[in-house]
Amino acid sequence: MTGRMKLYIGLLVLALVIIGGGLWFLFNPVSIIDIPDAEPIITMHNSYRTIGQGPNHLYIYQDGAVIYVKQKGIATDSIKTWSTGKLQKVELDELLDFFKHSGFTALDGIYQFAGESVEGATKMGGMSCAISIDYEDLQKTVHADWYLSPDGGITYPDMPYPLNEIYKKLKQIIDSKTEEVYREPIKD
Repeated sequence: MTGRMKLYIGLLVLALVIIGGGLWFLFNPVSIIDIPDAEPIITMHNSYRTIGQGPNHLYIYQDGAVIYVKQKGIATDSIKTWSTGKLQKVELDELLDFFKHSGFTALDGIYQFAGESVEGATKMGGMSCAISIDYEDLQKTVHADWYLSPDGGITYPDMPYPLNEIYKKLKQIIDSKTEEVYREPIKD
């Protein structure tokens, strides 16, 4: 074999490896979001009553993994974003301690804001929120509907204590501990 023939065969093999590798990744994509096998210990699900805001879901796992899924847009123009992060053990322990000692488990299961009508809450950006914990001897879910925020969703001061404080802590985790890792269009 001549040197030229060896070069052509080598290039052909290299091309086949590159094409084969590309096809393998096309049909076996690498998972971008590492979701723990266990159930989350803390969850928060929000629905907003404003146009363009979809449901948001926060999941915190016992190993400190944080996954936040946010949907935004109108009907066929919606985008779902996935953000992930990690809480240090100390941070997770402090959050769990707040759930234990704040009176969260003494709250009723459902609260509804009485200060506005449904139409008023829709116009002003009311939010429904469900916060749950399922960790050791703490099992509780509290729903709060139609609450309004004077500061664009940072706080909901009319929610009963400690629900607003827990919401602020979870919102702070979303803002400071997670980073967007994936974005997908939602097609109806």
